[in-house]
Amino acid sequence: MHSHSGQAMGASAVPMLRRASNSVVQSGQQYSYSGMSDSIARASRGFYTGLAFSSRPGSQRLFLACLVLLGLLNTGWGPPVLTDGGWPPLRLYPHEVEALGRVASPPQGTARAALLADARTRAILFQSGASNPLPPASTTKIMTALLALEQAGLDDLVGVPEEALAVGEASMWLVPGEQLTLRDLLYGLLLVSANDAAVTVAIHVGGSTLEFVGMMNERAASLGMTSTHFANPHGLDDPDHLSSAMDLLTLTLEALQHPEFARIVATTSASVAGRHLSNTNELLASYEGAAGVKTGTTDVAGQCLVASAVREHGEPIVVILGSEDRYSEARALLDFYYANYSWRELVLPTDRLSQYADENGQGWTLSLAERKAAVLPNWQWPRVHLYRWLEPAGQLSSRDTVGRARFTLGHALLAEVPLLAEPRE
Repeated sequence: MHSHSGQAMGASAVPMLRRASNSVVQSGQQYSYSGMSDSIARASRGFYTGLAFSSRPGSQRLFLACLVLLGLLNTGWGPPVLTDGGWPPLRLYPHEVEALGRVASPPQGTARAALLADARTRAILFQSGASNPLPPASTTKIMTALLALEQAGLDDLVGVPEEALAVGEASMWLVPGEQLTLRDLLYGLLLVSANDAAVTVAIHVGGSTLEFVGMMNERAASLGMTSTHFANPHGLDDPDHLSSAMDLLTLTLEALQHPEFARIVATTSASVAGRHLSNTNELLASYEGAAGVKTGTTDVAGQCLVASAVREHGEPIVVILGSEDRYSEARALLDFYYANYSWRELVLPTDRLSQYADENGQGWTLSLAERKAAVLPNWQWPRVHLYRWLEPAGQLSSRDTVGRARFTLGHALLAEVPLLAEPRE
């Protein structure tokens, strides 16, 4: 890591000063910042404020001497700088350093694993133990629902087998021989976490519970869920039934591609097949924008939760495994996201960067050939820059790729997008 902190003279001139320094990575950029300690900074601000300039020669000499001394101090104890290997270093303002510190300090909890991600960009914003295989409890049912949506029809009539009632615990009170649509069973599976619904779905889709579990593991492997092994379709404790927060994020993002899944997990209550079902996810009724996804609790797994929210400036997903207070910890991470991050589409500004006039005087309006977006800490968005590169003027033609737009943050490339051109009338 390359760090720039000014000439050595400033530091050696005042060896008694305590140097404050730190380093953190955000959005792929490494920030190393160094500067005066808080007490020295306050003292210097007070000195500047209290110093009065006089027209007397002696006062002028004292004033100039003080300026020289402060210049020496600031030479070695300058403002924070970005040091990602580029040159010149990018200087940060005090409010940016404060914001950087907030983003670098996510809330901590009791969970054995926790993860915060942005659903739109799939960016991982915080993780702790996220790759560790742990009991997932009823978050397992996300996979059960995914396979049902992929392998069967929502309007399929499904008979309830005797085997479904043998599992026990959470139930939607199915009756052997009763027929329900697969859609009704998915409401029971995902709202009240019904184990009888899980087994009924498994047998309908896979022919048997054993065959269905094999399908679950095959699908997990196809999604790259390397820390996952399923032993049943419901999530009750089994030594061979494990997943990770990272894998459950992958699974959830895949399942949310299905509109019916997203609709069901965002439902607070529903009347299904003569039953009133209330969602076990308490966030749906208590957190602004809450949109799912699934709870899970067993003696071995502890409290588990996959939680999502949707608001204008972002769609975070939180995965909590093995918590003692999943809702408080999920709220804290969701609040942390909305307080410090925002999702934005990368667009061309409506100024000269989106306009061009060729050598013949023909005006062109430029547009991006693809839609791109990013999620960044709020303090970084003003530092995003757009660079435009165009083909030679004689090669411009309507709707052809005429160049490229590059969106950068410091020395990191956020996106590179082809540019299209339309002639202006």
